[in-house]
Amino acid sequence: MPLRWVALLAITTALVLGAAVPVSAAEPQQSDRTLLTRLKQHTLWAVPSSRLAAERATNRRVRAVAVRIADDQARLDVALRAAADRLAVTLPAEPTARERGWADEIAADSGDAFDRAYVNRLRAEYGSLFALASDVRAGTRDDDVRAFAQTAVDTALGHLTLLESTGLAETTSLLVSATEDDTLGGGDVALGAALVALATVATFGLLRLLGTPGRTPPRTRR
Repeated sequence: MPLRWVALLAITTALVLGAAVPVSAAEPQQSDRTLLTRLKQHTLWAVPSSRLAAERATNRRVRAVAVRIADDQARLDVALRAAADRLAVTLPAEPTARERGWADEIAADSGDAFDRAYVNRLRAEYGSLFALASDVRAGTRDDDVRAFAQTAVDTALGHLTLLESTGLAETTSLLVSATEDDTLGGGDVALGAALVALATVATFGLLRLLGTPGRTPPRTRR
């Protein structure tokens, strides 16, 4: 058999065998690991803070939202641990020092200041998690991780909506970085304002292009 046919046969066999291997059996991507780790660290401080808010918040809506968030996050943690076990990812046992600081800051407040600190800190964190889970959802090669990331996206978006329903969410809280820099710089505000303006213009233009639903164009006279 000519050498080139041997090589072609070897390549074909490798491709067939590679296609037969389930995607979930592959080594997890770093972004997959990052999502699982971040979500676990978030659960370790956000659930206790939410339990505390359910007891101490002066705003009745904040108390109800805190109960819902704590329960949802606990359920998500069950799926998180299952995904981590399958991928052999070791999850952290405690939150980061920065996250402990956030929890301590919330606990140190009282009254309306406590309610606002809880709502806006959680909102900033869920904004960050929503972006991370969306990126993993779009880029992972693992079907199970994609399904879990979709659940994380839905959970983060739902919790953002709940927190905003309290009426205490500040317009700039989503611009607070939940990672390296915890301060809101002028450049961040400018960028956020520019993105909001761009989205508004794009939405208006799309509505003009599509027209108003249910309306028919006026007839022209001949």
